[in-house]
Amino acid sequence: MGAATLIMAWLPSLSKKIKISYPIILIMVGFGLFYLGVPLNWPDAYWPDAWVMKISEAIVIISLMGAGLKINRPFSWATWRGALQLILITMPVFMLTILLLGMEFLQFSLPASILLAAVLAPTDPVLAEEVQLSGPKKDNEKDTELQFTLTAEAGINDGLAFPFTYMAILVAQAGSWENFALGEWFFYKVCVKIILGIIIGFMLGRIVGYLLEKLPQVANIRTRDGFLALSTTFFVYGLTELLYGYGFLAVFVAGLTIRRAEIEENDFKKKMHNFVGEIERFLLVFWLVLFGGSILNGVFENIGWREILMALLIILVIRPAAGMLGLMGTKISNKERLAISFLGIKGIGSIFYLAWAFVTFGDFPERNEMYAITSLVILCSIVIHGLTASHIIQYIEGKNKD
Repeated sequence: MGAATLIMAWLPSLSKKIKISYPIILIMVGFGLFYLGVPLNWPDAYWPDAWVMKISEAIVIISLMGAGLKINRPFSWATWRGALQLILITMPVFMLTILLLGMEFLQFSLPASILLAAVLAPTDPVLAEEVQLSGPKKDNEKDTELQFTLTAEAGINDGLAFPFTYMAILVAQAGSWENFALGEWFFYKVCVKIILGIIIGFMLGRIVGYLLEKLPQVANIRTRDGFLALSTTFFVYGLTELLYGYGFLAVFVAGLTIRRAEIEENDFKKKMHNFVGEIERFLLVFWLVLFGGSILNGVFENIGWREILMALLIILVIRPAAGMLGLMGTKISNKERLAISFLGIKGIGSIFYLAWAFVTFGDFPERNEMYAITSLVILCSIVIHGLTASHIIQYIEGKNKD
């Protein structure tokens, strides 16, 4: 594993050169280590729920802070329209389609189908690094529409999948849709927790930004430590969860808010972003290598032609179609709409939500099948998007220059 993390120092640069996403390489490393019988603590076919939940949770929140720090746009409907329409239109359409396919095509129960739709809805801020913004730009530099939209979408929808994960658990506990308290769910799990996540993230981000702005001026007290971003990530996430809000959403909002602060040292925001990015990639090595091992360890034993067909439909048809529908009416060019719609990368957030649901409420008879199809969708996304993303980005950027 030390060798794998050592290799990771050069993998992003290598992947740009060979135009193959580095997650593909790390999964191949996992295949090789498992095949050779290297005595790691390999997870069983369906991973220990509590363990995978914690490592996935850490990677995702660190990535969300990085995503927030990248974005250099003030919030308004006009500037964020593409990303917000992906949340308000594409995400519901995608989830409803997966719900219906889960019930009718895979023959899952209603709670399991809701859970499958919820866990597959988020686009991943971790594995999608190569199609998102590369880092904080200077205030006079503009973000590209393609990379901004994908970054903002991943930052928001990773938090908004939580209410529907709760819905799956509450429907399962109620025993039927008729006994499910829809109004209570909507008030507490949707309205209250989302609003709290946004408010707490904004307030804590403003406090940290204020300290970074004013302490050097008032008391000549400065920090040049990039780990402030990591500390802020865990502080915001932990406090928001304690106060009943959605921590994922709060971390992303805090990152956005800190990005808008007028910090004396111009490169400090980039230093913060780079620090959390390095921690994220370090943890990602472990996750992807173990994910590769779990694939050979039997996670696909419950996979049949239905699951394979559905995974391909999700990547190649459902997400692109829902994305194009969601981007209707925006000023984004048709080529960029196609690229954004296709590059809805699935990843670690999906595994976190699944593990969280099983830890919180373990009584899903389809547990193994849901792990299998979620892992298959992630693998298909890593391979298909990993082989095409850099070519798509290069093509779009070349067209924009022309």
